[in-house]
Amino acid sequence: MRLVIADRCRAAVGSRADGRFRDIVWPASFPDAPRARVHAHALAALVVITSVCAAFKGFYWADDPQVSQNRAGLWGLAQAMAVPFGLMAVPLLLMCAVLAGATRSWPRVPYRVLAAVAWTMSALAIFVVLLGTSLTNDSDYCTANAPVDPVAGNMVALCLVAALAAGSLAGWISWVISRRRARPVVLYAVWLATVVATVVLTLAVPLHAARTCGPSGFG
Repeated sequence: MRLVIADRCRAAVGSRADGRFRDIVWPASFPDAPRARVHAHALAALVVITSVCAAFKGFYWADDPQVSQNRAGLWGLAQAMAVPFGLMAVPLLLMCAVLAGATRSWPRVPYRVLAAVAWTMSALAIFVVLLGTSLTNDSDYCTANAPVDPVAGNMVALCLVAALAAGSLAGWISWVISRRRARPVVLYAVWLATVVATVVLTLAVPLHAARTCGPSGFG
């Protein structure tokens, strides 16, 4: 009987440890606030999609002389990336508010109303951001070859996988550094910030190297 009880205790402890590890490497799960999970994943998706669009606007068409002059230096890059993030500012703030409400005991009616508004505005804004990014085309300046597809070979998918891995690693490092005391919201913030930075940095290389205007810019 004692052996059976001991085995069950070890199994229970092991399952809790496994669950805790999953919560650390995937902070969007929010184990202590189940209703926050959907909003946490939605916020992550919005931020990641916006980051991909920002990378395209900031680094694509880099070999076009007229475009590259306007994007020279960090200020030009910041201006290019400010467009998609500016369009998504309100939906992102609303989704952050919904996430904060999901992790606390807000009244049901205001929470549901805010969630409905946030989801509606997020859907509309992400459509506008994707449409604006797809219409960003400086090929009128170019008279040479057709633009090279910078996402050939599932480049975006590979960058996203690398970003998620980096985010999980950053979350685990933060958990270790904090001596296992980091709150779920802190781990989520570290995870999401790392994912965004990795998405932009990994996409910057193929997007900047993609030939859009031919070998000499104007052909």
